[in-house]
Amino acid sequence: MSALKKIPQAAFSTAVWTTSFVWMGAVATTWAVSGIFVSPRKTHNYIGGPGMAAVLKITLSDIEVIYHPDFDPERRSVFCQNHVNLLDAHVACKSIPHAFCGLMNAWQFHIPVYGWIMKLADGIPVPKGQGRFRSIAEAAKDRAAKGISILAFPEAHRTLDGEVREFKKGVFLMAKMAGLPVVPLAVHGMRDLMQKGSLLVKPAKIKVFVGPQLDTAGLKAKELDALVAKTQRIVADFVRTGEVPSDEVIKAPLRPASGGDAPETSEASGS
Repeated sequence: MSALKKIPQAAFSTAVWTTSFVWMGAVATTWAVSGIFVSPRKTHNYIGGPGMAAVLKITLSDIEVIYHPDFDPERRSVFCQNHVNLLDAHVACKSIPHAFCGLMNAWQFHIPVYGWIMKLADGIPVPKGQGRFRSIAEAAKDRAAKGISILAFPEAHRTLDGEVREFKKGVFLMAKMAGLPVVPLAVHGMRDLMQKGSLLVKPAKIKVFVGPQLDTAGLKAKELDALVAKTQRIVADFVRTGEVPSDEVIKAPLRPASGGDAPETSEASGS
């Protein structure tokens, strides 16, 4: 695209980001003040969730959310979403029907406005070093006990070409240790809205698929590996086509790769 053709998009993007930051600041302030009297998790569905989801309306994008019939909106879970751009969490706010928090690098809590919002939502910082998955699992278990689900991006990084990359096992190990199911949360069309490395925004048609809860309880190491692959396939298929995966895929039993189960450890790489 020539520089001349980018001028209208740049102007639109500047208006979107300016309006969005002002709006998010107002939502965060309202949420924080109300939190003096009522827990933020209790007002998530009235202030935090819809307030942050409204940023997508500012982009003038059209969003459709499809829930699998077996999805339980009251069951707290670990939602596994594909990672595309800086607006992914706003899609989660539109799609997850109850309070949730993010699983994110500890340094991100220091980002102005964004970090404040994550603290209000009771976000979980990911520390470095040994034993981190156990501490994260304990935090996730604590959030679920409070009625809060967890949002995670198992690819660990935003996509460059729109394709869904391999899911890291750490998120799933954490879910199992916390006694929580995982939910595939697939978003089609986000790369049309904005791409990694650019702040240019343009209206897009976005479709979201929220799959059923997939249990982690009692899974052996190889079965957990199979669950990682299955969740990644469900998300990748929807991201690629925009069509809901068949129940043949969603409800297929886990089929571990051949070979005995390896000893399960408390650590997993690359989360």
